[in-house]
Amino acid sequence: MLELFAAALLIQDLPADWDEVLGTEIAEEWSAPVYRQYDFWIGEWDANWRPREEDGLDHVEEGRHTHQYVMPVLDGRAIMELAMPRDLDPETAQGRGFSIRYFNEEAGRWVMAQHWPGPQNDGFAFLDQLTGEEHFGRVQVYGADLRRTTPDGDPQIRRYTFSDIREDAFRWDGANTVDRGNNWFTWMAVDFQEINPDVDLPTVDQPLPGFHQGQLCTDEAHRAMDPLIGNWSGIAVNADGESQPASITAGRMLDGCGIVSVYQRPEAGYRSAVFYSWSPALERWYGLYLNNQRGENHRYYVGERGGEGAEFRLDTGVVIQDEETPYITNAGNDMSESLQRLTWVELNAERVVFRVETRSAPDAPWVLRWEYRLEPAAG
Repeated sequence: MLELFAAALLIQDLPADWDEVLGTEIAEEWSAPVYRQYDFWIGEWDANWRPREEDGLDHVEEGRHTHQYVMPVLDGRAIMELAMPRDLDPETAQGRGFSIRYFNEEAGRWVMAQHWPGPQNDGFAFLDQLTGEEHFGRVQVYGADLRRTTPDGDPQIRRYTFSDIREDAFRWDGANTVDRGNNWFTWMAVDFQEINPDVDLPTVDQPLPGFHQGQLCTDEAHRAMDPLIGNWSGIAVNADGESQPASITAGRMLDGCGIVSVYQRPEAGYRSAVFYSWSPALERWYGLYLNNQRGENHRYYVGERGGEGAEFRLDTGVVIQDEETPYITNAGNDMSESLQRLTWVELNAERVVFRVETRSAPDAPWVLRWEYRLEPAAG
């Protein structure tokens, strides 16, 4: 208890709003042009989603509108998007959207993951991924479609294109191909018009944009990680018994379909985010992980359940490899031989104990890397 109190004194100025928690200020380390190719998108936007005309060569002029909030996170390592309907109906559950993208230095390409749950379909948690690059002012990313298939039963390939980029507007196209790019069907064109060049996020006691009344994902399975919601402070202890101040801040997102959790060890300059969601289709919990450390890419952790006592194991099989290779078929893999796990030893209103462990081989013992010991943050 004394060590937790001492750590709380060291973290006297806990972040007051989500901008500070998520790290929306771009650090020098991530200021090079290659990391800033999506900065044109930062801000608040009105998006006009225009499907194809029923009889015609083009897309309709006016479709449904959404409100997008886009910001740098993890000190500029990534760009995060939160989307919600422009015209909210308090009596009706409506879809939400999330995406995060970062530049993979090893591959020399952008990687994005997304989750767009709605009233009729909860999707595949945060597993939907695409990868690509910027060329001559256009950004294009590709990935195997998670649902649509070719006549041969293989996944169709999707392409998202950002083009016609101006200071306060740009266009996004979504297209699919069944013949490896010989023909593309553009199923949606979206016109983005800037509302505000900056995003001012709320205080940490409020949910992020996109959470309204919690009308999506209302079943009990989705609520298992809710005890994490809040602001927690204490210490993180490594395998040598050395400790440093640490904190976790977590909040609701996607109107009930997800939880964002941010882990910080300020003395080490470490900040990471894990986005948790339950997938009814796969009957598993997934955590999408990304941090602000150079050379480390996104990961997925999978668990059979959430909440106190839950164990999430590293699942390398569901990470996108390239523009075409399917990965969603690996989502049911046996995780017994995974080499890393996250365990929520305690997760309740009074205390959080969270362990990160690794092992050198499937039959080797688990070795502690970090154990977070946290209590509700004062104030």
